[in-house]
Amino acid sequence: MTPSFLLNFSSLARDLALFHGNWQKLADFVSQQGFNGVELYPVENVDPEQIPKGLIRGLHLRFFVLQNELWKGDIHGLKRIFGSLDTVRAFYGSTNKEAILSTYVNQLELAQALGCSYVVFHIAHVDLEHVYDWQMKTDWQETLEIGCQIMNEALSASTFEGYVLFENLWWPNGFNLGPDGQFEFILNEMKYEKCGLCLDTGHLLLESGGFDTQKEALDFLRKRLRGLTHLKEHIVSLHLSCTLSGAYLTKTKEAGLAGPSHRNFWKRFSQARAHVLRLDKHDPFEMQGTCQILELTEPRFVVFEFRFSDLDTWKRKIFLQKKALEGCWS
Repeated sequence: MTPSFLLNFSSLARDLALFHGNWQKLADFVSQQGFNGVELYPVENVDPEQIPKGLIRGLHLRFFVLQNELWKGDIHGLKRIFGSLDTVRAFYGSTNKEAILSTYVNQLELAQALGCSYVVFHIAHVDLEHVYDWQMKTDWQETLEIGCQIMNEALSASTFEGYVLFENLWWPNGFNLGPDGQFEFILNEMKYEKCGLCLDTGHLLLESGGFDTQKEALDFLRKRLRGLTHLKEHIVSLHLSCTLSGAYLTKTKEAGLAGPSHRNFWKRFSQARAHVLRLDKHDPFEMQGTCQILELTEPRFVVFEFRFSDLDTWKRKIFLQKKALEGCWS
């Protein structure tokens, strides 16, 4: 079955400005580039009435990088991380778990209103103190259990009927595709039947320790994906992008610094975000052989998930990855 090809896009004002705030112009661009629609990351208010019907095929739910303490009501832990409850309130919008829950209920309702086939959900709790060395203090079982509690409650309070897709990350204390059966753990915890996997190629590369050439990256992915055949039936979407940051990843993990040390939370958070952006670059694959990734995963949706700040950069990345997919692009 030929997959639907999608582009990622956010509702940030800076992204909408590329199309003068006109969703129809975005739809025209998507069509001109030969894609079937968009996977949307809704970071600001979105009015479904302004968006052409059928444009938004999937919706990427907000990523709360710090979820555990707020969900558990751990005030002491929140103060340790954020410094004050005022900062907690500024970050989440509240100091209780309803802030997270209401965000996801509202976004699930938006996905339903837009006619989305799926939503994508990250489960992670990124300890800023160990964002460099990955020696996280929380374990993946607790993080995944809390993530599933959040999504179960949000789904029970929403009318969403599509797939909920769990996206692999690379942090050891969040959802990744390591050997310990984390996806099976999620399926066991979830009360919603239509659950699946969003496989992110860049994140899989980072989980392995990273690479510095596309040949190494592709060789690894082909081998790794052959070892994930037991998950193939669950793969609904594929986030297709390449990140070549192996040298930087190794350098920062071995530098002897656990994470940003600034006392101010916002500065620590900004430093951690800059670090993650250097790790997860969201660049295109450019080599022949990329088609094998699609053949080994057989997703229903393939998302060209790129980072860009202008149309010329976006078009260039799209062109390069389409060229790499000659033979399976349609």
